[in-house]
Amino acid sequence: MAHDYAPKLFLRQVRNALLKEYFAARGELASIDWDNLKETDVDPVYTAWQALPEDKQEEIEQDFRDIYDLASAEGTRTLIEEGRFHGLDLGAELDEVDGFINKAFHVRLKHKDVFDVAHILDRADHLNGRYWRKRKDMPKKQPNVSSAALKELGDAIGAYYRENQGRGKWCRVETYRRGSRHYFFAYPKDYTDTFIGYDDSGRFERRRQNPAFEVVFVYDPTDGTLDLYAQGDKDLKQDLQKLFARSILQEELAEENRNSVPYELNGLKNRGFAFPTDPADGVTEVRVRELRLSIVGNERKRITFEVPPKGGRTDIHDLVQQALHEQRLPLTMVNVTSAVIQMRLNNGSGNGRAEKTVSFRIAAPDSCNLKDKPEHMVARKYLKAWGLERV
Repeated sequence: MAHDYAPKLFLRQVRNALLKEYFAARGELASIDWDNLKETDVDPVYTAWQALPEDKQEEIEQDFRDIYDLASAEGTRTLIEEGRFHGLDLGAELDEVDGFINKAFHVRLKHKDVFDVAHILDRADHLNGRYWRKRKDMPKKQPNVSSAALKELGDAIGAYYRENQGRGKWCRVETYRRGSRHYFFAYPKDYTDTFIGYDDSGRFERRRQNPAFEVVFVYDPTDGTLDLYAQGDKDLKQDLQKLFARSILQEELAEENRNSVPYELNGLKNRGFAFPTDPADGVTEVRVRELRLSIVGNERKRITFEVPPKGGRTDIHDLVQQALHEQRLPLTMVNVTSAVIQMRLNNGSGNGRAEKTVSFRIAAPDSCNLKDKPEHMVARKYLKAWGLERV
């Protein structure tokens, strides 16, 4: 959504019929005369909501925030896509519902199981791209998603974090599927914290908290790839990959093959590097917006070049050429370690601007912040076609 969540703004955007159904299912706000309440007249609803017990207010607030998270064109696509895995044609159903926020609210009411999974996957799509790492030499086999295998993975991850970081006493693992990609969400216990604030009666207190943090695996048995989201260094990520393979694939991972490293970016430093596309995909422009170069023989010396969003396709190369010439460095003396690529596509959804812009970062050897959104999947396809991702 264009604005941050605000309770009254949220209520104004939701149709009264949906609010009535929601509160009726909870057995609340029975005093509201919904049939005579004008649309956008939110004060009676808001006042009655705030008069509920504190815990009920918070439950409703969380539900509304979750709905708001999916109230967009992107969120609607996620809901429709997840509906397909449940045998539902939500595309046709949601065509009859006006407004993204009402579409999301409708699915929350009518298909809560679809909504819950879609919300989890949408959250994964918005995790910080900096912490994602990709491995391409995974065994190509169907994962074991039994409760025993998930428990084994959770126990292994918990033990790993306990041994190495002093956290991870408990760890729950949940799995979901999106197309050929299997998502595994692990929630190890984080360090115990202390909450300082007020209880429901307004009494000031200090209370122990046991928060969890996230580790996410996305495994594709068709391609033999594993995307891992975890905060930590290279060794930690390699260890977690091995634990995943043992628990879910019943395989021992060898050291990663250098030739299987996903991304090779050096072609991007050449002015003549081509970005061929299929007209059917509606790609209108591809250009490099940022290059980070390292010096051969001294990888710690890095130079970053960046150009504005609008401009010529070779602007970045003009900038690189000028700077390297001044430093008397030939192109052969630098490696591309990171790049930001901008892709423009025709918007076939009928909503918003005529063109969509996708900007994404790809970094050698194994980092890319592309997600599973439809336009991002187009970009993923072309990374292989352009030779930036090893096949």
